[in-house]
Amino acid sequence: MTDTYTDTTDAAVDDPATVIAEGLRRLAELRTFHEQALADLEAGKETGRQRVAEVQAEVDNDTARLNDIVIDAANEFNEESARLIDTGWATPKVLADRGLGAIRVPKKK
Repeated sequence: MTDTYTDTTDAAVDDPATVIAEGLRRLAELRTFHEQALADLEAGKETGRQRVAEVQAEVDNDTARLNDIVIDAANEFNEESARLIDTGWATPKVLADRGLGAIRVPKKK
């Protein structure tokens, strides 16, 4: 007599419709997870762009302030140099030979 083996594991017992329904549910779940992750990524990118813009504005502000300080210092140096020349205590050549010639002053932005 031959014995017939019958597989009684869950996979063999499951109805194909149930397997398909479960697979579709899992796919929908994964799609939702993907869409949420994508939305979070885009939100993170936008937040990053805003932070970069804020930092760039701060850097630009500091650069403008420092540029004004450099221009003011150059103007003061040139005024003092001109005063020494006007009073006869120095000549432009002597100052230039000592590395103390007039400083070129850029225009304020």
